[in-house]
Amino acid sequence: MKNSFLGKLMERVEHLEPDELKRHLLRMARENGLLETVFNTLHEAVVVLDASGRVEYCNRAVHKLLPIPADVQTGAPIAKYLRDLDWPSLLMKGQATNKTLEIRYPEPRLLELNLLPVADAATDEFVAIFHDITQKSADTREVIESERLHALTLLAAGVAHELGNPINSINIHLQLMARDARRAEPKLRAKLQESVRVARAEMDRLDAIINRFLKAIRPTVPEFREAGIGAVLRETLAILQTELDNRNIIVEIEIPDRLPPLRLDVEQIKQAFYNLIKNAMQAMDSKGILTIHAAAADDYVELSFADNGPGISLEDLPRVLEPYYTTKRRGTGLGLMIVQRILREHGAELQLESHSGQGTVVRVRFPLGSKQMRLLENK
Repeated sequence: MKNSFLGKLMERVEHLEPDELKRHLLRMARENGLLETVFNTLHEAVVVLDASGRVEYCNRAVHKLLPIPADVQTGAPIAKYLRDLDWPSLLMKGQATNKTLEIRYPEPRLLELNLLPVADAATDEFVAIFHDITQKSADTREVIESERLHALTLLAAGVAHELGNPINSINIHLQLMARDARRAEPKLRAKLQESVRVARAEMDRLDAIINRFLKAIRPTVPEFREAGIGAVLRETLAILQTELDNRNIIVEIEIPDRLPPLRLDVEQIKQAFYNLIKNAMQAMDSKGILTIHAAAADDYVELSFADNGPGISLEDLPRVLEPYYTTKRRGTGLGLMIVQRILREHGAELQLESHSGQGTVVRVRFPLGSKQMRLLENK
């Protein structure tokens, strides 16, 4: 402090005239006001703490990023608002610390905390800087997912080529076996025909899995046109109406009449909605309830599909969007992958919320107007 302006002022304060002291104090006030303005323009949340973890200063961004109220009092313990961190241990180290935090309030965010000791402070003080890395984390996940899909695309071409010939050969031999079975003795004929039937069914299933896999990752060129999302949804429900009735599943639709039109590839969006509704149906027992809600904001239209099924466990939830991962006995784990690819082509976002025993909510958010964009796959 001795080399600072304040240190020099303190050394001379007894020798200053009132007017000179006033001039110096006004200068300090201006500098302090400038510093306050600079800190309040930062997007990072800045909190100054004393050695015991009590708040000495907060900039405005703190109240936007952290669950710390705007009327927080000087001297309030930060552990009161951020309870999951071991503040006494962090401050006792007296050295720089880096942590990643997940904040649920006031908005769900991912924050990076840098805790730094103030070297020039007369007492032990720390500066806690919280940087919002939510978008950065989402971008990283998107890049990883894009690279994964690119690798799967290359794999798919090889798989389709390698499996195509054996499948055709097996089908030909099954036809020959079926012809020979017709000339066998009645008792043996029935047994052979049943074996051929089972083998053909499994071959058809294998062929369907390969086709779904290729459809999930094969690059496509969407045929966009303006369409009402409500009409597309009702057309999809009409296709599934018989199965919904057979399962005694009630569908409650809440769609405003005046939703803005969207630029869609209607057939692809029907496929995406079909998969989402089918997943909800399979998750629920008979007499389940599927609630579909739509709403418009300034720059997007959001649809939510909420079922009252058993929900997804905390262990399974992070993996449900992975290729091949499924909790169904005969599932392929490709349904949501197809949905993701279609939505990516439309610049739309997919969000999934679920709690075990409380059902699942899938939200799809479509951008409006100039917000529309398309993520291109690597060639």
